[in-house]
Amino acid sequence: MKEEHHQADEFVLHAWVDESMQMPSRQRAGLYLLAAAVASPAACDPMRADLCDLLLKGTRRLHWRDESGPRRAKIAATIATHDLVHVVVVGAPIDPKRQERARRQCLERLVFELDALAVSQVWLESRTQSLNERDRRMFAALHAKHAMPTDLHIDFALPTDEPMLWVADAVAGAVGQARRGAALDVRETLGHGIEEIDIPL
Repeated sequence: MKEEHHQADEFVLHAWVDESMQMPSRQRAGLYLLAAAVASPAACDPMRADLCDLLLKGTRRLHWRDESGPRRAKIAATIATHDLVHVVVVGAPIDPKRQERARRQCLERLVFELDALAVSQVWLESRTQSLNERDRRMFAALHAKHAMPTDLHIDFALPTDEPMLWVADAVAGAVGQARRGAALDVRETLGHGIEEIDIPL
């Protein structure tokens, strides 16, 4: 990840973004969730250190879907102690064969919301080179139709390098669980700093 430089008297906000999906069942429509953890990058090192302290031996990242219930509760409680705002765009119903379409729709809305918060830099979890390039083309199209500000910068980071992506992963996972009626207490632990925005897919 690129090194972040900041003027002492300059306040900026960055957002770290990750996705989660809830596949459809007979009882419920599928969901595509895109979560952003928003914070001043100058204040994130304590958050990173606290999350790294939760790593199990031999692991390089926290990943919500791989964690047990008690560890998810501990991760949520750790995140809740820090000054963060979370924005989660929830798209439904998802067609499992059209996940990239769902991602594009949710990303477009998320970018709009992050711009409204005066976020200047967005870090997306890096996927494959071809999928990252697909995201870049989408952002270029948004710029071309003036649906995205030119001073909002988008880049990619690896979850093994950037613990702030673990926050977005956890929030997306917790909201998704709560939406299907599971682990509501974990969602509540994260507090009232989560804005959930529903969009039709």
